[in-house]
Amino acid sequence: MDFNRQARDQLARLNTHRGPVIASAVVVVIALLSAVWLDDTDAWAGLGQWAGAFGSVLAVTVALRISQRESDNARQLAQLDAEREAEQRRTEKEERELEQARLVVAAIEYPTIDEELNFKRQTGLEPLDAVRITNFSSRHVFNPRIEGFLHQNGGTIAWDVEAEFPGGYEAAPSVLGTGKEDVIPVALKYDPPVTEDDYPLRTKVILGFTDADGRRWRRFGEAAPRRVTADDTFGAGGPDWYRAS
Repeated sequence: MDFNRQARDQLARLNTHRGPVIASAVVVVIALLSAVWLDDTDAWAGLGQWAGAFGSVLAVTVALRISQRESDNARQLAQLDAEREAEQRRTEKEERELEQARLVVAAIEYPTIDEELNFKRQTGLEPLDAVRITNFSSRHVFNPRIEGFLHQNGGTIAWDVEAEFPGGYEAAPSVLGTGKEDVIPVALKYDPPVTEDDYPLRTKVILGFTDADGRRWRRFGEAAPRRVTADDTFGAGGPDWYRAS
């Protein structure tokens, strides 16, 4: 759109609002000229009438403009209030839903040097790491499962649950009561491998669980839990028997 057309459009919009005032002003000007040119007493009397009419039109126009502006402002304020209330309700709902989920945590535990030496002497095997899932909430959670691990250097971690390990793992619980925990022995394979420079390790557990109200959650390390939606495509790792148990 060229500049001249934009100017015409702006003038048209301006004239829409100012038309009554401008028209009244033109009428008064014409009346004034008539009174001067004609030097007529009747013309001057008519001028008074026209001036009164102009004042009335101007007052009505101003009143309408003020009323319209106040109406627009009130409508905008009502809309803002409604949006704030809706946002507050959403925030409160999210906080209520997160209340239990925040209290379900998982952390990886590494054996100490003494524990490694004792375990090797007793079994002849290399000790395993373990994941401890704890429900600190006041309600049960359901089907808590390891879904993966986060490599501290941005790589990948293949993992397995060592069910056959001495003192190992029998089955994943379907319910984890309040204050209860589940300890899972895991074998982790880092890609790229971790080195001495990476210690102490900062591996994070990806945990999935269902809260007491039936909402499924996923938690990446200590980050806030996220709702798992019906269209979730996250590919949980680990053995099939563990995920299905």
